[in-house]
Amino acid sequence: MRRIAGAVVVAAVVAGMVSGCSSDGSDDSGASGDSGASGASEVDRAWQENYCRELGSWQRARNSATEEGAESDAVPDGDAVVSAARQLPSAAYEGAGDDGSMLDVTVMAVRGDTNAEGEAVAYCSAAGFETLTR
Repeated sequence: MRRIAGAVVVAAVVAGMVSGCSSDGSDDSGASGDSGASGASEVDRAWQENYCRELGSWQRARNSATEEGAESDAVPDGDAVVSAARQLPSAAYEGAGDDGSMLDVTVMAVRGDTNAEGEAVAYCSAAGFETLTR
């Protein structure tokens, strides 16, 4: 009886080890190791979405202040969108065109450069967040 119980325990341990080895995050579709990369991608997308949301908020506030005939002091300064641009993944900076990084483009946009603002909106559109901007 002791031998049978010992064999059952050994079989259970071996079965547990085998199933533990096969559930290391890989599956038959070859997704092994993708969880780290997709996690980073999700974080990057979240920063991009935040940037586009802040850009859109700044645009709406600026347009509202302009429509109300407010003086230039009432136009929002764009600090939030510039801060959001600082958080963008470095790969996002490559799409900024000849004018430099997305941070540079954003600073120029909040200072009144309509071409730079267009580049920032185009960046959001390419990232799939066009509905968040004006």
